[in-house]
Amino acid sequence: MIDKLRQSLGEQVKENEILANYVTFKIGGPARYFYAAKTKADLVKAIAAAQELKLDYFILGGGSNLLVSDQGFNGLVIKQDNIDFKIDGTTVYAQAGALVTDVLRATLEAGLIGWAWAAGLPGTIGGAVRGNAGAYGQGMSNILKSAEIYYQAKVQIYTNEQMGFSYRHSLAKGQPIIILSVVLELQKGDTVKDLAQVKKYEQYRSDTQPQDLPNAGCIFKNIDLSTVEVNKARVIKALDVTEAEYDEKTKFGKLPVSFIFDRLNLKGKTMGGAQVSEKHGAFIVNIGQARADQVIMLMSDLKMRVRNQLGIQLQEEVQFIGF
Repeated sequence: MIDKLRQSLGEQVKENEILANYVTFKIGGPARYFYAAKTKADLVKAIAAAQELKLDYFILGGGSNLLVSDQGFNGLVIKQDNIDFKIDGTTVYAQAGALVTDVLRATLEAGLIGWAWAAGLPGTIGGAVRGNAGAYGQGMSNILKSAEIYYQAKVQIYTNEQMGFSYRHSLAKGQPIIILSVVLELQKGDTVKDLAQVKKYEQYRSDTQPQDLPNAGCIFKNIDLSTVEVNKARVIKALDVTEAEYDEKTKFGKLPVSFIFDRLNLKGKTMGGAQVSEKHGAFIVNIGQARADQVIMLMSDLKMRVRNQLGIQLQEEVQFIGF
């Protein structure tokens, strides 16, 4: 198999590459095969090769929001190293592998505003669009004009509407759609305000999130009150809060997981090397040599406790690879 892959992709195809080195959680076993795609063409070629060889494949971006199995991934991991982007007026053309932080800084320097909320957001543009990443009530769906995708063995252009965005979700998350590049539409404006917001948001993330320990970002999605039926009285009683406190925490239409874990005294709960962050309850952190199975067991325990006490089924935000 390795010979056939190298015939198609070149000698840079590696074997048994440890994936913990490529993900923010620092957890995960080896990829059977590993290939770094430097261009969009490389990415398409690698996908086509995997499909032709009937080999499972996975596209790896910035490595955030991922939990990789301790056994690794028995297939081809394609690392998105296509990181180029350019700015033309108020339009941004970015390859899927470009880092959100790099693109954000460049757009501000070009006098563009409209997505200061992305300050400190980990990962790549492609990954951010795929998961409709966001903060403070905003998301990638607010600024995406179109996405170039690889789907059903051909390259296609999908509009914002075709991407099927919802909270922390897009069509690419539910179907075998690979995002190759994106077009963002921003606005010209006074960047002083946005630069101040970026600084504020970055400081807030530093102050409130466990950036000193390996993690995969928020493990569970906040509860979207527009789509999830919640017994408000039961939740208020279980969390031992007033109605006013509940209303304040849910004023943006979401019931924060961090608030739930804090009120249920779940922060600091540990399973082996995996721990619910004492700094921010929505994060599970790797406090040293954590294994994927320990994270899974801890997540299962948290879900059970919330379901039993609040009647709410938590939904994972993290993506599972190799399970």
